[in-house]
Amino acid sequence: MRCFLCNMPLYLAHHGICYQCSKNIPKLNKVCPQCCLPHSLSTQICYRCLENKPYWDTLIGTSEYINPLKKLIQQLKFYHKTELTLALARLMFLTWYKKRLANEIIKPDLVTCVPLHHIRYWSRGFNQAELLAKVIAKWLNCDFYPHLLYRHQRAIDQKKLSLKERKQNVETLYECRKNLSQKSVMLIDDIVTTGNTINAVSQQLKKCGAMNIQVICLCRTVL
Repeated sequence: MRCFLCNMPLYLAHHGICYQCSKNIPKLNKVCPQCCLPHSLSTQICYRCLENKPYWDTLIGTSEYINPLKKLIQQLKFYHKTELTLALARLMFLTWYKKRLANEIIKPDLVTCVPLHHIRYWSRGFNQAELLAKVIAKWLNCDFYPHLLYRHQRAIDQKKLSLKERKQNVETLYECRKNLSQKSVMLIDDIVTTGNTINAVSQQLKKCGAMNIQVICLCRTVL
C-alpha cells in the first residue's frame, strides 16, 4: 500500500496517507472556535458569530478547501474512490482528538451526517459524509444515526447560487423527527462553505432538543 499523495510505501497501510504528507497538509490556524473562519480579535468568538449566532456550537475543520485535500475529496465524490474514506476520516478524527485532549470539546452521545437527496444518492451510489461519519462513530464508540435527518425536496446545486440564494435554498430542506433531549450531537460533512446547510440542519437538531452540536468537516472554505 502506498501513500495516496506521494506514492511512497506506507509503514501502516490502513493510514492511507504517510506521516510526512499528513504533517504538510495546510492547517487552519487562528480561527473562531464556532465557525472555524479566520479570527484574530481578543474576543473568544468572531464578529460574524457575535452578529449572527449559528445554531451549532463548535465547528472543527482539518484544512481549507485547497489541494491536496480538495483533490482527494473530488476523487472520493466524483470518481467513486471510496478507498480514500479511512484516510480522510482519520484526518478528521485526529483534528477532533487534538481538541478533545485540550479539553476544548466533549465526546458526543451520537454521530450523524448531512443527508443527500435520494436522487443524488442513487446517481452517486453513496453519501460521502455518511461514509466518513460511520468510521468516526466506530472509532468514538458512539451511536451512529445516518438517517437521523430527513431531506425534503431536491435543492438547486449550491455551487450555482449566490451567498444570499444559498441561504434561502436550504432553509426548509431538512427535518429531524427524533427526540434528542439533552444529547450532544456530532454532525459530519465533507466540506463546509457558507455554513448555511449545516446551520439549517443544526436548527432542526436543536428543535428536537439537542444540547450541543459539534460540526466536524474535512475542509472549511474561507470566503
